[in-house]
Amino acid sequence: MNILRNKMRMYVKETENSMKNPKGIDEVTNVIEEFYKITIGHEQTVSSKFQDVRFIREVFLTEFYPTVLKIFIDTLQVEWFTSPDHKHVSEIFDKVFLDGYPVGAFTVLMRSVDNLELGFRLNKCVSLLEKFLDNSGLFQIITTACKAAPDRSLDFLWEDLISLMATLPDKTANKLQLQNSEKFYPQHYIPLLCSEVMEVLHNMHQKLRNNNDIHLEFISRVVGKVCISGHAVILWNSLVPPLEQGVREDYIWSRITERIVTGVPDRCLECTLTALLSQLTWYGLVEKFIGGSVTTKQKIKYLLCTKLVFHRHSQDILLLQNIIGYLGSSHTRKSLLRKMLRELLSVWGDSSALKHTSVEQHLYITKALFIGLGFLKESDKAEIREDFIQLLMPGIQCHIASSDHRIRKIGMALAETISAVLDPKGQQLKFEFPRDEEVEYLVSLTTPPQDPGLQSLRNGMSNVNITPVSSQKDILTESGSEEREANLQIDPDLDSDDDLVPYDMSNDKKLTKTKQPKYIRDCMEGLISVDDPEKLEVCLGATEALIRRNPDGLLEIAEEFTKILLHLSDRYSTDNFVPLRFRSLVALAVYAPEQVSKYLTTQFYERNYNLRQRMDILEVLGAAAQELSQPSESQPMEKGKPSNKITALDSENSSEGWREIVKQRIESKTRRFGRGSRKEVVATKNKFAPVAGCFFYPLMANYDRKENTFDLMGEDSLVLARLVHTLGVIIYAAINTPAVKQMADRLLEFLWVIRFHSDVSVRHAVLFAVSMVILSVPGHILLTDLQSEIMETKHWLEDVVEKDVNAESKKVAIQSLVLLENVIKQEFTKGADLT
Repeated sequence: MNILRNKMRMYVKETENSMKNPKGIDEVTNVIEEFYKITIGHEQTVSSKFQDVRFIREVFLTEFYPTVLKIFIDTLQVEWFTSPDHKHVSEIFDKVFLDGYPVGAFTVLMRSVDNLELGFRLNKCVSLLEKFLDNSGLFQIITTACKAAPDRSLDFLWEDLISLMATLPDKTANKLQLQNSEKFYPQHYIPLLCSEVMEVLHNMHQKLRNNNDIHLEFISRVVGKVCISGHAVILWNSLVPPLEQGVREDYIWSRITERIVTGVPDRCLECTLTALLSQLTWYGLVEKFIGGSVTTKQKIKYLLCTKLVFHRHSQDILLLQNIIGYLGSSHTRKSLLRKMLRELLSVWGDSSALKHTSVEQHLYITKALFIGLGFLKESDKAEIREDFIQLLMPGIQCHIASSDHRIRKIGMALAETISAVLDPKGQQLKFEFPRDEEVEYLVSLTTPPQDPGLQSLRNGMSNVNITPVSSQKDILTESGSEEREANLQIDPDLDSDDDLVPYDMSNDKKLTKTKQPKYIRDCMEGLISVDDPEKLEVCLGATEALIRRNPDGLLEIAEEFTKILLHLSDRYSTDNFVPLRFRSLVALAVYAPEQVSKYLTTQFYERNYNLRQRMDILEVLGAAAQELSQPSESQPMEKGKPSNKITALDSENSSEGWREIVKQRIESKTRRFGRGSRKEVVATKNKFAPVAGCFFYPLMANYDRKENTFDLMGEDSLVLARLVHTLGVIIYAAINTPAVKQMADRLLEFLWVIRFHSDVSVRHAVLFAVSMVILSVPGHILLTDLQSEIMETKHWLEDVVEKDVNAESKKVAIQSLVLLENVIKQEFTKGADLT
């Protein structure tokens, strides 16, 4: 055998010398043709050189075939394929790669594509690789690799081959870039690979029917490598439909599929199972794909019972339904489901976890609990009832105390559902919260999903109309009698009034005995009337219009009027009470800003106010600041703006009048790029500038003071978040005013104290206020007078992007960083222009 190996080595060396220094194209043709005959096992050629045909066929292809292919590619010349006389060379050259040993050919072509420079050789290798895929080369590779159990001494060769098969789209994309072939795209290559895998599996299925052994480890490792390379979704989109059909029909397919999925290497299991469980259409199929491996394989148990539920979150509800349904559909796995639900409820009710996890993650855990409730049997409920109720109570408390209305809503919905499911005959929990589409969707998750395959079968059966066969005479008799009855009957709808057009009553006004008030003091008297709800409604509806239409004399009564509106309650369920009261307060703050702002900011920290009234104060101050900072509606016409009004006098008295009109119209309709604005903006006075301090500074006076009914820095974080948001709105309203620099300095100092607040709503408000500071303060002031504060803020924003658990916080922090970087770039650009 050693003698034969030495002869083969000599042959390879001779081939290399001939290809590197050929005497002509004929010698090249002879060398390639001779190698091709050895490759396909041509007996005359093999016997004349090596005598032992069988040994040469088995050993030469595995050990020396790739080496010779590499020599052919390295010595490849463009002249071999350009001349029509050399057509035979091109054909035999392609056959060497396509008809030989598929593993060696694929390996050599992939490595050549990865290592060659752009040019003819690379293009030829790409073309050969395309032909290799079209000629079912992957099917031959998989079939060859699955013939026997893997040799552990050659495991590194397997790993190299599997890596090349799984990463072909990535390697070709990196190398070829814009010149990449469509056949190498993941959306084309991965389905092709899956179809070849299914062909191999069909052959193996037949072998099992014939009581022959099969080996699936290679396919498992290919599946795992493709998934961990980032193409798991495309792979299972292609594999799940045919495998699902197989496992529904045949138990042998279930065994094959289970061996493939559970045989994936441990490092690839997470991405493999995540994508698979997101593609399966029904939880009943999970057992057919992974069997009972959750109780026998520790890695799968950790993924299904811990990591994919507690440490990850997904928008796809199928993932949770499949995991929980799989655990709850068998008595051998029911204990795992009960244990997981208990841990989920413990995490759900933990106040610390609620504060330090994102809303998306918390909603994911809530969905898991809703789904799990649907898979509990009566025996399970009796066993866990007391334990779950004890865990539920602190969870309800921390959810109701949350500042996020969505958290409060889903918390109350889950609490009601758990109490109803675990103890249907006992006293039920009932809360008042909006039962919107999200709540209805969450509650619907407690119903286990049905098998869509069974549902499609039912739909198909319902579409089939089965009618008894009757004689033609009976059919004619029935149709004739029906026609006679139709002629005798009179349609009762013909005499109805449904076709009359109704009156339009949308603009009708409600008639009242109370007259509309004409003066502001009349409104004040009507608002404090206790026994006349109709008068209160009329006066509240007229208040805003009266204030804006006739603000004379308002300054003397503004504070008293504000007090009346602030303490006004909806005793009679007045229509649009909240918006009417709010707009009236805003109108007062706009037309008497100093008096109203001083009163409201003082009352904000006073005792005996509820949280709703304090929130109203902040909303009114923010809305009034925005309105005061806007330019007045009646402004002089901008200079240079052509008038669109055309008179007959202009066109008659001027010979060039029509030309000027056409020119003006063309100019008004023409869009010009790169010339900048031609409008000259007229400066207007900012009405908010003189009173900005009255709105701003008193709100930060006593924020750390704890009252009996109000703890801003403690449990009343919802009001704190609104306070910070309002301060941001006020400072933005004070843009371009002299006081904005000092206000920004004070605000950043205030924000620095609460930037790491545990409540996510406060952190959101802080990020909003920081962005308002960046937008409001001129850039040269930010980089000079406020340089140290801004740099500290920049580092904090970078920490938020890197470490904050809330996705919305990261998004706002990124936006603030972009704003700050733009300001810095603009200032440096101005400095460079000046120099």
